[in-house]
Amino acid sequence: MQSSKGEPSSGASRHMPAVSGSGNKTKDCYNVLFVCRDNSVHSIIAEAILSRWGGGKFRAYSAGIRPVTAVHPLAIDLLKKQRLWEQNFQTKGCQEFLKHDAQIMSFIISIAEQPFGDLPVDWPGDPRIIHWRISDPICDGSPAERALAFRKTFRELETASNSSFSSTSARK
Repeated sequence: MQSSKGEPSSGASRHMPAVSGSGNKTKDCYNVLFVCRDNSVHSIIAEAILSRWGGGKFRAYSAGIRPVTAVHPLAIDLLKKQRLWEQNFQTKGCQEFLKHDAQIMSFIISIAEQPFGDLPVDWPGDPRIIHWRISDPICDGSPAERALAFRKTFRELETASNSSFSSTSARK
């Protein structure tokens, strides 16, 4: 996965602030869409983390700007080791969430080392758009070095999720 060199999309932040209650709340929870380039690593891991730790206050989804056909095998292995893997984690594109009858999102969180210049900005329901700067785990090296890069990305996503969404949960 390569990072986009584009400027932050409207509403994107340079660093991830704590998510405030300003997002659209549907029923009794916030819908959060995590977006990465191909929906094979970052967004899938973030979806798994928030699905587990969202405490019923958040419903997590993931998508890619240019989705590939399968979740990265090292992401699957990592999520299995963390007991977060679910068979329903599959790659999908942003287009599914841009349709007029799509689930309304409270937050769109793009995940990459740099914000995407081609991230859609007109989402149904006018969600808050945020960017998380997270390391890219795709690297050359030994199997141990590649696994270490995936664990680093997982820790960064877990930290971002905990610091961003725990404050929102506490406000409810």
